[in-house]
Amino acid sequence: IREQKEDLDWWIQASYATRNIQLPILYLVYLLLGIPDGGHVLFYGRLWGDKDIKTKLRGAFSVLLSLTTAFGLWNAMGTADFAVIVFAPWLVMSFWLFMVTYLQHHSDDGKLYTDETFTFAKGAFETVDRSYGK
Repeated sequence: IREQKEDLDWWIQASYATRNIQLPILYLVYLLLGIPDGGHVLFYGRLWGDKDIKTKLRGAFSVLLSLTTAFGLWNAMGTADFAVIVFAPWLVMSFWLFMVTYLQHHSDDGKLYTDETFTFAKGAFETVDRSYGK
């Protein structure tokens, strides 16, 4: 079932209209809060719902190691150096990753689905093939 943009809730339409100014912060929100599929740092939602305890422990170890490394570097370098040497490149990489993923899944003629009509098979066939160079 194809959903029309005009039939969607006002907040989804507002999100679509302001998507370009949201991009710099949405990847961080996605990682930390896990909207819409579940957290990468906080373990909840579809991403973690059916995982066994071993997988969850491995995920927790990965988060703990990443945060410990980041805070250790921040403590050793200081805020200014950490911002330039670690955080700025991470932001560039995150923005690039978010943009490529966003462009792969969004186009003006793309179909919009609700939670009731979406399946992963439909989503896979809705990806947009783009050329990013040669």
